[in-house]
Amino acid sequence: MYRSILALLLSFSLSTVYSQQKLFKIDYKLALSPETFTQADTAEDGSLALLAALAAAFGEDDTPQVQAWVNPTFIRVETQGIMQNNQIQITNRNTDDSYILYPSMQAYTKTADATDKVHIHETEDDFVVTSTADLPIRFIADTGKIIAGLPCKLAVLEFDTDEFDTSLTQDARVEIWYNESVPSLYWGEYAYLKNIPGAALYIGAFGVGIEASAVNEIDFDTTLFEIPEDYTLQEDIYALSFFDVPLGHDLYAFQDSTSHFIGIRDDNQQVIVAPKYGSINEFIGTHAVVTNPEFQYGIIDTEGQEVIPCEWEYLALDPEMEIIFFSTDGKSGVMDYNQHVLIPAQYDHISFFSKGNALFSQEGKTGLLDLDGKVVLPAVFETIMEHDENHIIIIENERYYVVDMQSRQKTTAGYDYLLLANEGDLVVALQDNKYGYITKDGRTAIPFKYEYATPFYDGIAAVNETEDEDVLYINTKGEYVQVEESE
Repeated sequence: MYRSILALLLSFSLSTVYSQQKLFKIDYKLALSPETFTQADTAEDGSLALLAALAAAFGEDDTPQVQAWVNPTFIRVETQGIMQNNQIQITNRNTDDSYILYPSMQAYTKTADATDKVHIHETEDDFVVTSTADLPIRFIADTGKIIAGLPCKLAVLEFDTDEFDTSLTQDARVEIWYNESVPSLYWGEYAYLKNIPGAALYIGAFGVGIEASAVNEIDFDTTLFEIPEDYTLQEDIYALSFFDVPLGHDLYAFQDSTSHFIGIRDDNQQVIVAPKYGSINEFIGTHAVVTNPEFQYGIIDTEGQEVIPCEWEYLALDPEMEIIFFSTDGKSGVMDYNQHVLIPAQYDHISFFSKGNALFSQEGKTGLLDLDGKVVLPAVFETIMEHDENHIIIIENERYYVVDMQSRQKTTAGYDYLLLANEGDLVVALQDNKYGYITKDGRTAIPFKYEYATPFYDGIAAVNETEDEDVLYINTKGEYVQVEESE
């Protein structure tokens, strides 16, 4: 019944969507401020330290914790990996119809498009109920920030901590950094985002939030907003069991109802691993990272055997290079699958390898090293954002620069934002709220006239000259070209 109604509603609205041919895809990652990471080292409450560890772990993984697809008519939000199992919410904002899909159960429920988060706090005399619906939104003028390459404005929801939680020592606010060129989106407990005139690219409070790591414009795909035919309607959400969770290789995680520990069973409900873990990640190749109830990391194979015992502070797999990132005594290193140490645990952080090198941080500075552990660039830079074979892009005093790796000298002036353009000597640049393209030695290659511009893919970049126009395409000379729409 619901699916038939949804299909009918879709049929009326898709003609409008196809005429616009705009769909934005936003990837979000768990984000903690530097101050929060610092507090985590000294906090008596282990939950903050755990959150910091999770943020560091998620930072090593390219998989976003939240993904959203949005245009003026539809919203799709997929959440995973933070506090719940994978679930998807699809919304038609024209009709207010919204559904939550549970892929692990092949089930769906009808839901509100978004709700206001409510907090109930017990005092000595009464209960205090605080809702985000009661918090006014204040828009902050003359305040800007670049997130995922897009200029953002700031809105805040301020509340008195005495009425919210007496354990908090300071008045607080929810910060919302948003971009007006991307349609607004809302889901779950984020109903207040309906009042934001654009997509929220950061939502957070007390230094903890989610932040967009990438925003891309893609072809419209109707299947993103349809309920799969093999999904079953569940009238009662509480009738759903959120286990089994697919791990790959026809294996599934399940939770013991008494101990709450997690084990593995196969398609035939045969137990492969008895419930004994605090968490089990999806298999990457033939290995999966697990944690024991004390949050120590290990690695198992598809037979459920611990190939690396659960005795590590942190582990992350890179199957392409067949290496494992590990942490011990608060320091990061790299070893191979046989636990042979390739890079000793002597750095504060090591990123995944790209173009033969990895970023590492030491004493608050960033550098580059190769897989042999040789320091390619010492940790003398405030922040290295990305690199290719010969250049790096750094942030210094909130300005972006290109630096030649051999001379270690800046080759450009400071810009509001820089991003390697994937094409020879070109770099995407933002200056005075306009995008253009420069060369790595600082010359303007394509004028600063765009509201938004992307790197080049197969020699073509997407740009907007105004906020309201459809996307245009240019080649590396800045000439407009026609791109065939994929069917």
